[in-house]
Amino acid sequence: MVDRVIAAAMFFALVLHGAAHADISDPTRPPPGYAEQELSGAAAPAQQEAALVVSSLFLMGAKPYAVVDGQIVRPGDPLAGGKVGRIDANGVWIAIPGRGKTRTGMRLLKWLPEVVKTPAQARPAARTEKK
Repeated sequence: MVDRVIAAAMFFALVLHGAAHADISDPTRPPPGYAEQELSGAAAPAQQEAALVVSSLFLMGAKPYAVVDGQIVRPGDPLAGGKVGRIDANGVWIAIPGRGKTRTGMRLLKWLPEVVKTPAQARPAARTEKK
């Protein structure tokens, strides 16, 4: 009986010793080299912009306006390093200076970014039978 206890103790000592020296990686830790990459700035994009949130659009009347980050803006108002170009059903268009009035010089702040708009399917005309 004592021999079995001693053998079991030796077995567990060997198992624990092997587990202590095993190369077990924690799946929740970042990969090796991540800290150096973060410090060098290689992982960060070249130009980060603060996310602006369009919470409301008011398109009634001749002068539309919108609420962006709690601030009321109208076409021509300064916003995010540019000017509000126009406000439509898609959201707020910002004209970015130095890029002209082309489509690439405009940035869209979407009102409902997670909604994908798809046109409705045309229904065939209903048949009416005359009696």
